Amino acid sequence: MTRDAASFDRLYRESADPWDYETSAYEAEKYARCLALLPSRRFARALEVGCSIGVMSESIARRCDSLLGLDFAPTAVERARARRIPGARFKVAAVPDAWPEGQWDLIVLSEVLYYLSPDTLDVVIRQVVDSLAPDGACLIAGYLGPAETTLSAPEVESRLLAALSAARPEHDIRRDADTTWIAAVFACHGPQSSGA
Repeated sequence: MTRDAASFDRLYRESADPWDYETSAYEAEKYARCLALLPSRRFARALEVGCSIGVMSESIARRCDSLLGLDFAPTAVERARARRIPGARFKVAAVPDAWPEGQWDLIVLSEVLYYLSPDTLDVVIRQVVDSLAPDGACLIAGYLGPAETTLSAPEVESRLLAALSAARPEHDIRRDADTTWIAAVFACHGPQSSGA
């Protein structure tokens, strides 16, 4: 990570909503447009990596039977839990070490992967590929402006989509973008290829 859990947790202790997720029209529009990329169906099991204080989680959970949100900042997870989102649970965890077991019908990676080192990103991408259900969907979104990260949003999106495409030849990719963010949804249409 280019920033550690302690530095993020300090931000959440100093401000209840450091990026104005709860009040920003920009964030609300971005969430709506990102989620509009998803296939129009309900998801049984969803995983959100980097759930922060759970604002986007509320919208994701409406489309899912169960949602597991992960964040490595304990204060953010406390705030997400305080929302009492039906069908959602939140856990303090860092990937790749605490990647949860099982298959996921939906994996959401919003503004999180570019904080990883290139080598750690490779591990997480493998975890996504291996745990995405045969008919699952993966949403990746990233900020295009200046950030304290090693990797850029286009780099992480390209690497993730390339790995998923190699493993799941039968798929669709839907994209959206604005001047400051990009998003894509990879929707599988079958199990991994035997060479993946």
